[in-house]
Amino acid sequence: MKRMCVLMCVVLAAGTVLAQESDVTYETTTTVSGGEDLISQLWFLEDATPLDTGQVDLRLGFGWVTASAPANLGDSDDDFVVTPSIVWGAAEDLELSISVPVWVGDGGDVGVIEDINYDTTVGVLWRIIGQSAKCAQCGKGPFPALALSGSARIPTGCGSSGVDGELRLILTNEYDSGIRSHFNAFAQYVDRDYGDEFGRRGGMRGFGRRDRGTLEPRDFQYGFVVGLDGPLCADGAVRWVLDYMNRRSYHEGASNLNMLETGWEWAMSDIQKLGFSVQIGLDDNDDTPNFGAALAYAYSLTY
Repeated sequence: MKRMCVLMCVVLAAGTVLAQESDVTYETTTTVSGGEDLISQLWFLEDATPLDTGQVDLRLGFGWVTASAPANLGDSDDDFVVTPSIVWGAAEDLELSISVPVWVGDGGDVGVIEDINYDTTVGVLWRIIGQSAKCAQCGKGPFPALALSGSARIPTGCGSSGVDGELRLILTNEYDSGIRSHFNAFAQYVDRDYGDEFGRRGGMRGFGRRDRGTLEPRDFQYGFVVGLDGPLCADGAVRWVLDYMNRRSYHEGASNLNMLETGWEWAMSDIQKLGFSVQIGLDDNDDTPNFGAALAYAYSLTY
């Protein structure tokens, strides 16, 4: 936990210094509206665009993932998770969220997850610097939007314990074509004590491989995500998304995970959005899912 706290303090301090540079000014571009931000519960990546101030999203996600079980368990397994969440544009450049992933298992059988289900994840996204065209002093640019996000899993489920945390650095840049590029670098601290019979289920967003077996979980995990999204139609209501994730394995002794993800998001109206993603594992180890899919719906309220 100390390592995670130190890491968070260092990155937050660096972000504050960047945000408070008073001797450098930038020509800002038109930033992406809250209607085009990626549904963070759906994708491996996040973008640096928080919800507009006063906007509240009610979101419902559904995920399915399948993977070969570790050799000592024999059979393959399908996992299903339903994730209701609330995301709030609390202030300018600040977004807060809360979600409760509910693992429903394959045919109602959730195995070891039954004792650690219904944990609550709380999150924050802070956009430090908006996207800019160029620096007024040096003429260099453009510069992408820069944000930090953090999340924590709180053990509200039956039999759960410990607190997991994630810190993520996010860069997002939009081009004249309407295509946006994203880069995320993240680190996670895993503080769980379920005994030798329990493994670790993947992901901080309520969707990911539910790992089982007696492998020792890694306390400190990290990785990066690169991705693109862009318009599929003239008005930009439907956008394609493509990303790649490389991360440290969930357990000691397993190789890194490499995952490819693609799909789309559809802004059905000013207040409704629907998204669909497909995930494909690119390597063969006990921690990497073979295949998965997720669907998410968002309904926006304003005050």
